[in-house]
Amino acid sequence: MTTFCALFLCWFVSTFGPAAPPMGRTDSLRLALETAPADTARVLLLTQLAFELTQTDPLATINYGKQALKLAQQLQFRRGEGWALVRLGSGFREAGNYPAALQISLQGLRLAEALRDPALLGRALNALGFFYWEQGNSRPALAYFFRAKTVAEKSHNVKLLTRVMGNIGNVYEQLHQLDSALIYLKQGFVLDAREHDLTSEVGDAAMLGNVYEALGNPQVAQVYYRYSIRRARSGRITFALCRAYLGEARLFARLGGARADSALYFAKQALAAGQQGRYPKGILEASQFLAAAYAARRDNAAAFRYLTLASTTRENLFSLAKMAQVQALELSERLREDELADQQRLAAAKRRQLALVAALLAAVPLLLLLWRNNRLKQQANQQLYTWSRNLAAHRDALRKALADLKTAQDQLMRREKLAFLGELTAGIAHELQNPLNFVANFAGVSAELTAELHAEISRPVLDRQALEALATDVQLNQEKIRQHGQRASAIVKTMLEHSRNGPAPRLPTDLNALVEEALTLAYQNLCGSDHAFHAFLHTRLDPKLGLVPVVAQDLSRVLLNVCANALYAVRQRALAATAAGGPASYEPTVVVSTRRAASGHAVEIRVRDNGTGIPKKLQAKIFQPFFTTKPPGEGTGLGLSLSYGIVTQTHGGTLTVASKEGQFTELTISLPSEATGAELTDLQSIQQEKAVAAEDVG
Repeated sequence: MTTFCALFLCWFVSTFGPAAPPMGRTDSLRLALETAPADTARVLLLTQLAFELTQTDPLATINYGKQALKLAQQLQFRRGEGWALVRLGSGFREAGNYPAALQISLQGLRLAEALRDPALLGRALNALGFFYWEQGNSRPALAYFFRAKTVAEKSHNVKLLTRVMGNIGNVYEQLHQLDSALIYLKQGFVLDAREHDLTSEVGDAAMLGNVYEALGNPQVAQVYYRYSIRRARSGRITFALCRAYLGEARLFARLGGARADSALYFAKQALAAGQQGRYPKGILEASQFLAAAYAARRDNAAAFRYLTLASTTRENLFSLAKMAQVQALELSERLREDELADQQRLAAAKRRQLALVAALLAAVPLLLLLWRNNRLKQQANQQLYTWSRNLAAHRDALRKALADLKTAQDQLMRREKLAFLGELTAGIAHELQNPLNFVANFAGVSAELTAELHAEISRPVLDRQALEALATDVQLNQEKIRQHGQRASAIVKTMLEHSRNGPAPRLPTDLNALVEEALTLAYQNLCGSDHAFHAFLHTRLDPKLGLVPVVAQDLSRVLLNVCANALYAVRQRALAATAAGGPASYEPTVVVSTRRAASGHAVEIRVRDNGTGIPKKLQAKIFQPFFTTKPPGEGTGLGLSLSYGIVTQTHGGTLTVASKEGQFTELTISLPSEATGAELTDLQSIQQEKAVAAEDVG
């Protein structure tokens, strides 16, 4: 049924869509340009010609955009100058010059806002959204596209809406929100036919193929890919040809088997289309695909050739210098927007103050104002008392947790040898360090917020909004303190139960969620102690991993220790690079991935950092108790030792390390993906106990 609908939609669009390729329109514009005088009409002809060539010849777009900009400035034609900036920014974007594209597009947006021209404003917003989409920055792209959609709908600009709907679908496809992508792309596809926009039509068709391929429907995906290729060939629209060919290549590569040669054929077609149309992003994606495909075939020469092309293209597109310029422009724009917002807030505040003064002078008695202020002070004092009491309760809970820890230590002294007691006590203290660090950080923030509350209350006129905002922040911090206090208590409870009854049963658990939580907690903890620290965190989690039987509490501590060590390593390397006074080219990066092992009976968790690395002679000692490479006072030497015991003894898995000094460290945790017979029996017993308890409650 879905395939039939796709075929019908493609027939409808091809029947009622444009019958002739856009090159005829380009030729007519060039002919009109030859006889046009140097006036405002010539400026608009140049900008329209630049628009028509954006997706097929970006260098020509840049050339015509520069001519239009120069002429508009000479004529002091501000509207034409705005259109020239928007078209010129699109040309630089398609040519891969992202800093120039962003700078010129922002200039066009500011001019459009100053002129209050809906058509120009909508196109400027759409161009900026397209820029951020190509950069892979989905959130700002979506924001700009929805602003453009609002402008198009209010001004009834259907031609702009045609482009914007498909672009919104592109962003949702990038975010893997496939249902939303399908809705917007189909709406844009139909509008393309109605407005005779062949360029947008073939682009949307190729993207629809990508969406259906991701949804696991290769038949429908192929219908859209072939439709896009057929229509794009007639109009020589190379960017769409590149997308559609690459989509076909990925489709055949996924199907595998005898279709692997077809995947290579279509990938080469995609690369040729990208090179013909000077489409850097398409060249990059096609060359990366070909490099991977030839590497899988063990054709190292071809793989290296395409990998070199991909590397060169990526360097041209995303070099550090270009990205630094883009970030500087983004920061400048954000500062400008913040300054405008501040001015608007100040103006609004001034208007409110004038209105309040007028109202007070006209109607409100002084006694009522004093009574209101007094009442607000009383309420604030009551809230402060309540917060202080809650903080005291949380402090008592932590004291109780420490008392429980002492009780556990006393029990272990009677049951274990003195050496075992010392190791276990140090292990518990090591495990408690993370939640206690969080409690200390949030308690410090709460103290600062309480001081701000006192300062706010001491003012003669109270700002209720400010008081409520501070109260909300204190309440959120209290909740964080409570959560981490409970986490500390849970750690103590788990250690006590482990010492009495042995390890807990392994239960089916969402391993991806556990990994993400541990990475986030470790990063927040380090940032809480070093506010200047920043690292790039990447997660490559297998969505098909499923539930894995583990002791969630124990494995969570293992992941937290491993992630904390990785972040510590990249921070040390960053500090060393800063102290050496070299260029700031080092990017602290931690990559966490999950996947199912080739055997199918185990899962792997890999934590890789580009930090200081571990010397080869020390790698055999890192799992020994009390061995650490950290300075005195920064490490106990028990984190990896306890983690090794939890992985190997509690879970029956393995924990291995691979490292190269000064380059990287990667720890691999391998866990059985199936429960043992004894664990299945324990799980059934737990379920039966829960069922009996539920019947007793009923």
